[in-house]
Amino acid sequence: MSRSSQNNHPSLNQQIINHYRSLKRRNEIVTVILLWVLLSCGFFFSLFFITDNHYPAKMASYDQQLQTLNQERADIESGKVAEATKSFDTVLQDNLNHLKEYPQQENNYSVSIDGTNSNLVINKNNIFVSDNAAMLDGPMKKKIYDLNKQLAASTNGAQLEVVTVRRLPNGEDIESYANKIFNQLGIGNKEENNGVLYLIALDDREFRLEVGYGLEGLIPDGTANNIINDDDVVDAFKDERYADGVNQVVDQVFSLMNTKTALVDSKINQVKEQQRSAKFSHWGLFSLLLLLMTLSLFFIIKLIRAKGTLKQAYNDYLEQMSAYSKSIDPNDSQFLQEKMKQTDFYYILLSGTFLILSKRSLRRAITRGKLLKNPAAQQKAFGRILIGDTLYSGNGDILTTAYLASNYNSSNWSDNDSSGSGGGSSWGSFGGGSSGGGGASGGW
Repeated sequence: MSRSSQNNHPSLNQQIINHYRSLKRRNEIVTVILLWVLLSCGFFFSLFFITDNHYPAKMASYDQQLQTLNQERADIESGKVAEATKSFDTVLQDNLNHLKEYPQQENNYSVSIDGTNSNLVINKNNIFVSDNAAMLDGPMKKKIYDLNKQLAASTNGAQLEVVTVRRLPNGEDIESYANKIFNQLGIGNKEENNGVLYLIALDDREFRLEVGYGLEGLIPDGTANNIINDDDVVDAFKDERYADGVNQVVDQVFSLMNTKTALVDSKINQVKEQQRSAKFSHWGLFSLLLLLMTLSLFFIIKLIRAKGTLKQAYNDYLEQMSAYSKSIDPNDSQFLQEKMKQTDFYYILLSGTFLILSKRSLRRAITRGKLLKNPAAQQKAFGRILIGDTLYSGNGDILTTAYLASNYNSSNWSDNDSSGSGGGSSWGSFGGGSSGGGGASGGW
């Protein structure tokens, strides 16, 4: 027997031993990692939900804020506002009596909008309408003035501004331009930030409802989007019935703004949103940590059991080799090598398995190795094995006995290209109010 033949079986045996050691080491590394994940999650779980749980106090704080705001709302509705000497209705009527009627004469001046190459013409006698695109008639302008007159009497400086322009300035989109106009003019009360701007760009066929900080709880982006992108509004603009479309929008916005409790309602909505967000974060973190701990513990148990199964399979291999060595001629290395190739651990080596997680994965590795031992075996995608015209799954199950004609063969696939498109987006003298970009945009 040649020297090379004599050197074959130690090499194969060493490969099997090395593969066992690699599998064992990977098993131990993954177990340690999962144990670290389990302990870390357990620590944070204990920290956030047992030892130092601020959640009840945080929820109690939100409840207290809501209770205070609801009481404030009730006091406003009943006229029991602190230090008030008159009822709301009396104050409203007094304010209305002191406000001017709609002026028929215009007194226009031009305002340059910072950061753009545009100017707005504003009527000093009706600052609430800047109709630069000549889209609105006299009655519509008077209505907007009267609505603001009502807001001035019944709210703390809320303002509703309507601006039309022929086209957007260079480099500006509808959202950025609306934000610049809003903040430069200062729509709404400076302290309350309770202004609303309705901007329309005629040639660009776009519009936007820009909402001040103080009203974002009362008119969130979704509500603003529903108002300006309503089918009737869009149809009115398409038919060039601009006054009808503007009329519907300002009516809906005004109904939200013109309440005794508009600002309190906005604050209540904001606190409720914060409370919902806090609940979601709290229980989301709780569920995530609990899931990670459960999965880590589950796989640790599986890995510990798999380690025992793997060791038992390796011991069986050693016993087999010991028995073969005693029963055959020590110099017959070729025979001993053939015996090695009939052991389960040789099949595990052939399978190329990276990690043994359970008894089932060990059996799967053995089955896969037996299939790959066939000289005609070809490895396919998803761990599949093709022998002749028979395709096996990674578990050794037969998927088809006619691979070449089946759909498992990518050569039989046909190309089907599909595409789609869709779009849509939603965002959501003057009093010095500001806006941070809340509101909604649309077009026709």
